[in-house]
Amino acid sequence: MNKILIKFLKSIFLTSTILFLFQSCNENKIIKYAKLNNNQTLKKGEWISLTDSLAGISIRGNKIAFFKKMIFNSEDICEYSIIDSIYKDGKSKRIIGVFLFVAKNKDTIKYRIIKRNEKSIILKSKNKTETYTFWR
Repeated sequence: MNKILIKFLKSIFLTSTILFLFQSCNENKIIKYAKLNNNQTLKKGEWISLTDSLAGISIRGNKIAFFKKMIFNSEDICEYSIIDSIYKDGKSKRIIGVFLFVAKNKDTIKYRIIKRNEKSIILKSKNKTETYTFWR
């Protein structure tokens, strides 16, 4: 009787393992990708940092420059693009974040855009969050 019970439990274990594996193979996989945001422009002008009134960003067309003490040099001017980070699960798609990519020489700096509108831009880089308000 004990051998029959052991064989029965083994067969149940084997069957449930096979069903679990087949089920996991049929699950929709999450596909992660990035694409250009439909709105590639930030409002043209100067944006002042809330933490340092002499620091900020200057935006002209698709160019951006971060400045300190109200000064920046020509090598500080970089091109930027705004990128959507998207997760696709089956037929549903969701944007999980919008990012500002700043191409500087051979390096690219990434900022997460927390908020952007006509009056303010909030950017997060690593563990630092910076708020900029439109000045002129």
